[in-house]
Amino acid sequence: MSTPAPRLVTWENGTDLVIEMPLSVAPDATWAVLTDGTRAGEWFAPFTVDGDTVTLELEGTESADSALVGEILSCEADEHVLVEFPDFGVLGIQLLPVEVDPDLPVEAGPEAAAVSAMGVVPAGTVLVFTQSAADEERARRAAAQFGPMWDTHLRMFARTLGLDVPEASEDDLEAVYADLDLEVDDEAEDALGDDDLGDDGGPR
Repeated sequence: MSTPAPRLVTWENGTDLVIEMPLSVAPDATWAVLTDGTRAGEWFAPFTVDGDTVTLELEGTESADSALVGEILSCEADEHVLVEFPDFGVLGIQLLPVEVDPDLPVEAGPEAAAVSAMGVVPAGTVLVFTQSAADEERARRAAAQFGPMWDTHLRMFARTLGLDVPEASEDDLEAVYADLDLEVDDEAEDALGDDDLGDDGGPR
């Protein structure tokens, strides 16, 4: 069963909200649905791409601002996409292949990873969603404000793939995203030094 796993991660250049979503679907099949502009309406909003510009049509609104326009900063088929939106900052989605024993049932999902086994195939994916911020304080504000929304739409995306995903109440999601654990990347920790880290391991 797929369930989003959120946290905050501090890098050298800032702090990201990171939400990992295990999917028992191969990366190429996941990418095909992720980049289908029409089907995106099933889990977020339909979109079109023109060069480096992506335009999301926010349905159910009559406002002239019903279109959300972003700039594609980086994109590699079946691997990742990085887009910057004025309202949200830089958002990223990365697809990490998970090698699963082909003799295991599909229901075992990517949690049954067997990377060292013989004859494994990349039958699963870990979708990694990120929202970047300049520092921990801004990242926590963004997580509290937008995290429940991203979580809900990632669950909807997984259901679009035909996966079983539990429901989560608004109150539960708000509680989770208001108090996320913070991880400090090894390189960032080296750059900060012990004197710059608080008792919780995060930047002072």
